Amino acid sequence: MPLLPMPHSLLAWFDDRKIQLDVGQHRAAEALEQLQQQAVHGKRNLSFIRRQRLVGAYLWGEPGRGKTLLMDALFQQFPLAAKRIHYHVFLRDLHLGMAKSGGKNDYLVTLAHQVASQCRLFCLDEFHLHDIADVILLERFLAVLIKQRVVVVLTSNYPPQELLPDPDLHHRALGAIAMIEKHLRVLHLDHDQDYRYREAALVPNYINPLDKAADDWLLNRLAEWGHALRLNDAESATVPLRGRGLPVRALDETCVWFDMAAICEGPRSHLDYLELAERWSTVVISGIQTRHLWRADTLRRFIWLVDVLYEHKHKLLLSSERPIQEMLADPALAADTLRSLSRLMEMQSPSFQSGIRQRAAAGLLEPQG
Repeated sequence: MPLLPMPHSLLAWFDDRKIQLDVGQHRAAEALEQLQQQAVHGKRNLSFIRRQRLVGAYLWGEPGRGKTLLMDALFQQFPLAAKRIHYHVFLRDLHLGMAKSGGKNDYLVTLAHQVASQCRLFCLDEFHLHDIADVILLERFLAVLIKQRVVVVLTSNYPPQELLPDPDLHHRALGAIAMIEKHLRVLHLDHDQDYRYREAALVPNYINPLDKAADDWLLNRLAEWGHALRLNDAESATVPLRGRGLPVRALDETCVWFDMAAICEGPRSHLDYLELAERWSTVVISGIQTRHLWRADTLRRFIWLVDVLYEHKHKLLLSSERPIQEMLADPALAADTLRSLSRLMEMQSPSFQSGIRQRAAAGLLEPQG
């Protein structure tokens, strides 16, 4: 029988890269290292891992506290088979697979067992529950992984008790919450600093107010990135996105320019934005007005769009009637705007523009047979 690799020290991984952890991050790294040791020992001795109640971790906290950094560090140096996927992509693949199966078999459980057979670590980034259907699916999927003693690591902006926050629906998530609190170590990253604000932007990517000078600035910025674009009449050109034509202001093979009303008003979902990110690596959103952000559905779509572009490490240019930082910081808006604001700040930084984190292939395999 071949010898299994000995686990590396997660804390040493940070030390080697001269990354200084705060107290909460250090505590979380120690917990993740214990889970890694547990996974390796469990591979050698199944009775050992069956005695362990905790089989994963739930990292939560406000934006920019290092949740994804910790999870990605564990994933990158984990000595056994591992999978890492963003929540939006996971849901997209899951719903597509269920539709493709035609309901002939329990696709969800089959997929969960296949993932459990293929990996000892499963990482799901940006976990949240806002929809009853997703609550049911995620509870069943994670239950299989936990039963199979796969190390499950979730990151979230929400404490477990605030998942599915709608007061009329929250009771439907109590089973999933109880499972998380029973089997995953809940780790709160509570430092008072958003680390994404530490690095000053080299060149700003957001312009205001909304006028011809803003359009000229955006075109010049795109030219610096190698895009020789000319503006279209908003009604004269469209692109198909998930079977629907959307008006665009400018377009080339790797860049697309939408007005805010075109891309964030109307029947759009995170699936539209995933397709957008898979087709273009530079995105411009112009014409962002206060009225857009005060509409809950339009704001929610804008948050989804920023999330997807951030996860894909794409370039984003914005034009708005006031500084986007001021518009999103309005305390009367949804709490998730804080995450978007934090990410928009990081997306201007030199390190974001030049240093793309290592990623595994995002897609989940379809179950066989």
